[in-house]
Amino acid sequence: MVDLEQGNPLSGVRVIDLTSNVAAPFGGAVLADLGADVIHVEGPNGDDCRRMSPVMGDSSAYFHVVNRNKSGIVLDIRVPEDREQLDELLADADVFLCNLRPGKLEKYGLDADALRARFPRLIHATLSAYGSQGHERDKPGYDAVLQARTGIASVTGMADGPPVRAGVSILDVGAGTWLALGVVAALFRRQQTGAGGAVATSLFETGANWVAYHVAANQASGQESGRHGSGHPAFSPYGIFATGNGEICIGIGGDAQFAKLCSLLGLDPLVTDPRFATNADRSRNSVVLKSELEAAFAASTAVDLAERLGQAGLPVDAVFKPEQLLVDAQAAANSVLLSIPVEGHGDLTVPGLPLTFDGVRPQIRTGSPAWAPRTTEH
Repeated sequence: MVDLEQGNPLSGVRVIDLTSNVAAPFGGAVLADLGADVIHVEGPNGDDCRRMSPVMGDSSAYFHVVNRNKSGIVLDIRVPEDREQLDELLADADVFLCNLRPGKLEKYGLDADALRARFPRLIHATLSAYGSQGHERDKPGYDAVLQARTGIASVTGMADGPPVRAGVSILDVGAGTWLALGVVAALFRRQQTGAGGAVATSLFETGANWVAYHVAANQASGQESGRHGSGHPAFSPYGIFATGNGEICIGIGGDAQFAKLCSLLGLDPLVTDPRFATNADRSRNSVVLKSELEAAFAASTAVDLAERLGQAGLPVDAVFKPEQLLVDAQAAANSVLLSIPVEGHGDLTVPGLPLTFDGVRPQIRTGSPAWAPRTTEH
C-alpha cells in the first residue's frame, strides 16, 4: 500500500526540469505531484509563463498551476559555469525534462545521445511543437497553432461559423501528460534493464492522436470532417440544448436511452417517428430533433431537468462555468480541489491530479518557486 503521508509513488526520483511556458512544465508538475523531487531551471530572464495574465505576486495563475511542488534555480546554459552546474545536477538526476527545440538541444550538448553517453541511467524526456524529426522539427508552435495544424480547430465550433480553438489548452495539458506517462514507463523499464532512455512527444503528435476518429471516419465514409457545434456526427441527440433557464448537455448513445428520454418528457410519438427511429436516422435529422426536444425543455431549468433525467439513469448534466467547481459537492466528495500556497496572496485553490492511490489523491505540498533573479552578472 502506498502511504502518501510518508511518500508519494515517485518519492526518491529526481527530475531536472529545464522547461518553460505550459506544456512541458505541466508534465513536470504531474511528476512532482506524484512525489518526484523536481527542480525547475529558469533562464536569467525567467520563465515566460510567469508573465501570462492574470498575475498573482511574481507569477501568473498559469505558472502556479504548472510549477507547483517544484523547487527552482536560475541558470544561463550559455555561460560555461552555469552549464557545468547543470551537468552536476544531471549527474545526480534520474530524469531530464526539456522543451528546447531539437536544434538547440544539439547546440548546447543537451540532446539524448550526448547526455546519455555521459549519464547512462538518465531518462531524457523532451517535448517539442512539431516532433523531433522532419523538416519542421525546429518550428516554434503553441497550443492554438497546433490545434489549427492537426485539424482540431477545423472540427470545433458551429457548422456555419469559423474554426475555433478549444476553450482549454488541450494540447499543452495533453502533451504534458503524455510526457509524464512516458517518463513513468521509462522509469519502470530502467528498473528492469538498468539503462536510461529517450522519451519524446510533441503538440503535433498529441493533436494527431486526438483526431484519430475523424481521420478514420473520413476513410470509412469518404466525407470531409466538419463542425457540429456541441453535437457529434455519430450520435443524436448529443450536445448542448437550451432549457427555460440555462443549458444542458445530453449524450444519448442508443435507441433504448432515446426511448426512455422521450417517455420522461412525454414525447413518446418521437420514438416511432421514422425520422428518429434509429441512431442513424436521428443523426441525419439532428437539427429538427433538437428543435423538438428544446420545445419540451423550455418548461424546466437546466439544473432541475438534469437532476430529473440523471436520476432516471440518462447521461445528462447542466452546463456550468469552471469556477463553479469551487462549490461543487461532487468535487468536494472526491477531494478534487487542492490548495497551492502563493506567498503574500494566500492560497490558490485548483483541481489536483485526476488520480488516487489507495483512495488518496497526491497532494500539493509546496507552491511554485519564487522568482530569484541574478544579483550579479557573469
